[in-house]
Amino acid sequence: MFKFRLISVSRRLLLVLAGQSIALALSLAPAFPLDSGWAETEGGRMRLVIDPVPRDDDTIAGFLDIELAPGWKTYWRDPGSAGIPPTLDFSENKGVAFLAMDYPAPVRVDDGYAIWAGYTAPVRFPLTFQRTASGDAQIHARAFIGICEKICVPFQADLVVDLPADPAGATLTEHNSTRQAVDAAFARLPESAGSDFSLETVLLDREGMHLTISAKLPAFRPSGVDPELFVAGPDGFAFAPPKLTRDEGGQAEWTVRVDPPSGVAEDSDALPLDIVVTLGQRAIEQSVSADPAAKN
Repeated sequence: MFKFRLISVSRRLLLVLAGQSIALALSLAPAFPLDSGWAETEGGRMRLVIDPVPRDDDTIAGFLDIELAPGWKTYWRDPGSAGIPPTLDFSENKGVAFLAMDYPAPVRVDDGYAIWAGYTAPVRFPLTFQRTASGDAQIHARAFIGICEKICVPFQADLVVDLPADPAGATLTEHNSTRQAVDAAFARLPESAGSDFSLETVLLDREGMHLTISAKLPAFRPSGVDPELFVAGPDGFAFAPPKLTRDEGGQAEWTVRVDPPSGVAEDSDALPLDIVVTLGQRAIEQSVSADPAAKN
């Protein structure tokens, strides 16, 4: 009897300590002068962080901050056949127009039920805005994401940040940490294509409905690391997990099955795509058009 109670108490203690460790891990993130505060759910939390001081191009920037408990994951912009891409509705903004949301390079996740693109660690999605009126303003995001461990949890929250009428009047000390955090979030985005790392061909076989994509790879690559491809397209198009068909001589090639939405004609306009290629810690992103008339 004593032994049974000891094991029971030990297990209970381990569960309590595990819960405390997760809570502690999620509590270490710094507060910022202009953030929405955390919205929380099982397995994670999210907030909106804004740097109100305009950039050189008169835009203002921030990020959607998603923290995940150990073992939890969230999704990229086009996770594949399974998953909930992050969506932000800024229609209730006051005096601020939403311009763009950017995405760090994802990883390929195989959870035993599906293979999808997402993030297995805390992630920050950079955001860009433009003021449309003087005076006080407000950024109001209706955020909807999915986070998963063994099950997936839809997570929706209203995240609100009030912007001062004169952001330039804020002291550098108050907003320096925010500017650094925002700059760091943008710095983690994939590189632009360069001479050593870029897409080479993007061909669409309209009869077989699959893409053939090739890329030039950097001369240096970490040992045992394979290149990965991620594809996002217009609403309604679905892309199967890419198959790596060649990886030699500094070049990689993949095929990707495409499932178009019903009603799309074979001779429709070129298919716009956003493509990310990763190799270890490096990643590039290119926006291209795949011509439906092109064939292998």
